[in-house]
Amino acid sequence: MTETIERPKLRDVVADRLKTFILEGDLKPGDRLPTEAELATRFGVSRPSLREATKSLEFLGIVEARRGRGAD
Repeated sequence: MTETIERPKLRDVVADRLKTFILEGDLKPGDRLPTEAELATRFGVSRPSLREATKSLEFLGIVEARRGRGAD
């Protein structure tokens, strides 16, 4: 029987990096994150991949995205 090896989804990898960035950057609740474009460049991913990661962190209550204002 063949064993399947699961690969982590890019969204999950980026979400973990973003959580680390928030913790190591000493960001407090309400502090703004850098723009999507800046974070995508920092993590070497596309903006849609970063957006998916941000949405997953928003679902967990870690960040709060506001349309036209970015993420806090």
